[in-house]
Amino acid sequence: MQLKNVGIFALLVLIIVIATMIEGNFVAAANLKTLIRDTSLYGLISIGVAMVIITGGIDLSIGSLIALCGVMMVQVIDVRYERDESKYPIIEIIRRNDEAAQVPIETLSQQTPDAETWIRLDESIGRVRSGDRLIYRGVLGESKLYLSGIAMGEITDRASSVWVASSDPARSIRVGMSVQIERITYTPPLIACGIVLLAGSLLGLIHGLLVTRAHLQPFVVTLCGLLIYRGLARVWTGDDQVGLGSALADFKSVVTGNVFEFPLPLVSRLSGASDSWTQWTWIEFPFTGLLLVIVATLAWLFLQHSVAGRHLLASGENEQAARYSGVRTNRLITAAYVASGFLAALTGILFLLEWNSVQPGSSGNFYELYAIAAAVLGGCSLRGGRGAVLGVIAGAAVMRCLYKAIVVLGIDQQWEMVIIGGALLSSVMLDEVMRRYAAWQQAK
Repeated sequence: MQLKNVGIFALLVLIIVIATMIEGNFVAAANLKTLIRDTSLYGLISIGVAMVIITGGIDLSIGSLIALCGVMMVQVIDVRYERDESKYPIIEIIRRNDEAAQVPIETLSQQTPDAETWIRLDESIGRVRSGDRLIYRGVLGESKLYLSGIAMGEITDRASSVWVASSDPARSIRVGMSVQIERITYTPPLIACGIVLLAGSLLGLIHGLLVTRAHLQPFVVTLCGLLIYRGLARVWTGDDQVGLGSALADFKSVVTGNVFEFPLPLVSRLSGASDSWTQWTWIEFPFTGLLLVIVATLAWLFLQHSVAGRHLLASGENEQAARYSGVRTNRLITAAYVASGFLAALTGILFLLEWNSVQPGSSGNFYELYAIAAAVLGGCSLRGGRGAVLGVIAGAAVMRCLYKAIVVLGIDQQWEMVIIGGALLSSVMLDEVMRRYAAWQQAK
């Protein structure tokens, strides 16, 4: 491990120790889970940017590309509703605080624990999935009630009846009303994700071709991308916030959920949750963390254990010398921009699933700063030719820990950019000092 990589890990530990000493809640289980999730999301785009920086280039379009891909995902999913013209009478309603219910609420909540209301319809309405909605006419006209699924079928002696569940208290709905059902319809999420990832990769390919074939400066190419993609996202949506609504509930629960839990000592004692020094705390590991592990492993194998990876490093160190040595530098540099576009698209999808909406004018703002800062802090030289995946992840973790420390310690968030900018400037200055020192050592 390079000296600079050791330094970034030491800085990460130092930030965690100092923040924990000042405020123990910094290492609370919920905060650690959030740190892992945020580090994973920013780590993904940082790895993509690092690949470009290794070639001696830069990618300023990341934030705008994240916003554009989020908007594109919403448009490709194309959430719509199809109304069933049949009408179904309501014969019983149970709300969570209803003590006089004929059917025990515990019986219903076993299958839909998050529901607030259970509605029994006179006949079966077929398969119901989260996002479907009941349409009924109330005092103020037509109203909609979003469903979370079927609570229990055939619970009474009438086999044709069915219970549907909703997370809404549904105060305006009454027994005896007739309702219709609107079924939610959308593009299968895996197909939509594939389309968006392909689009992000194609935009990265365009960047790479403009840099390698048209011989344009990476700064200019990606700066134009920053402006164009943000503008396209705003034009596409009319500059309005767009989202998935109640669609993709099952898919979102997987992607934004947890993969496993792992134990950590001392966390409960340091956070004040327990007085015991021997108690272990189980920390949830999110799905986005697993994605980062997979991408980081592939990037590490590519850079450290493949001929193409060594050629990429050589291209960044001295592109002309690498080309004269038979390295296909144009292909490798283009591939780096494709990887950056792909990971930006992937992160755009993940952010959309986390937030459930995209604001085209602000989503992804300054994310290119975070990614570049994480890559440089992690050991990538802005001159190219040097970079380590583990260091980049540590750099992303430092950026998120700095942000979380600002929040947890109650520091005004206006200082966020000052602290991040100072960290980036310090890293660039350290990189320059180390470069000059290495040159001086070689000259001796």
